[in-house]
Amino acid sequence: MTSSQKQINALKPADYAACAVLANEVGEQMLARLEWVTLDPSLIIDVGCGVGHCTRELQRRYPKAKVVGVDIAYPMLAFARQQAEPSEDSCDLARPILWASADAAMLPFPDRSVDLIFANLILPWCHDQEQMLREWRRILRPDGLLIFTSLGPDTLKIWRELLGDITIPNLIDMHDHGDALTKVRFADPVMDVDYFTLTYRQIESFFHELQATGMLVESEDSALMAEAKKNSSPAGFFEATYEVIFGHTWGPKEGVDHVADEFGTVRIPLAHLRRRG
Repeated sequence: MTSSQKQINALKPADYAACAVLANEVGEQMLARLEWVTLDPSLIIDVGCGVGHCTRELQRRYPKAKVVGVDIAYPMLAFARQQAEPSEDSCDLARPILWASADAAMLPFPDRSVDLIFANLILPWCHDQEQMLREWRRILRPDGLLIFTSLGPDTLKIWRELLGDITIPNLIDMHDHGDALTKVRFADPVMDVDYFTLTYRQIESFFHELQATGMLVESEDSALMAEAKKNSSPAGFFEATYEVIFGHTWGPKEGVDHVADEFGTVRIPLAHLRRRG
């Protein structure tokens, strides 16, 4: 288990749920982007579902689909399951959400069985991005959709200079994500970037939110806190800017298996070539 996974497992679900402002906002925008896509999925997985905010929204959006929330941290799943329990007066006819405790790079689903993989801000916590993407490609049906978000290198840029290596996530450039998707043979990857700025009145609130969401190792360093307070705006507020990468891509069609090697070279059998014209 990597240090990032250990930190995620140590998170307190109730604290995370109260502080996951960025993840919830980004997730809502991902859900809005699904309106652009004609999709009638039978099986949806929310990878790294956390406390299940987006999992529940996916269930409402696709009531006939089987929706599975997947997270490596069992306490998160227990909290998410509790939040998803229908009330006594609920008339919701959607299928109940299923929950699975699993590593996002080793998922308990058959090959080519999933229609939609929804992955909100899990890639920054991934130790081996290529391995995870290969696993997602394995389970995604031909023409199935992977929609994901990640954090780019401009995330918390000013703060990282102060906080140093006690910040956790891996920050990956948008173009590197595109190269990785192409290398493992996803089809037609599309990405864009947006910036989110959160404002805090107190530095303690900012640090608490970073710690509660796993962005920062817990630290009681009073000197660090005092230095951080110098980064306030002229109005006395503290701002944190995140570079969020939005991406989507498709599962490769049946019979197409042109995978790039470690040098990025794709070898295509002559039998797969067709004369044009």
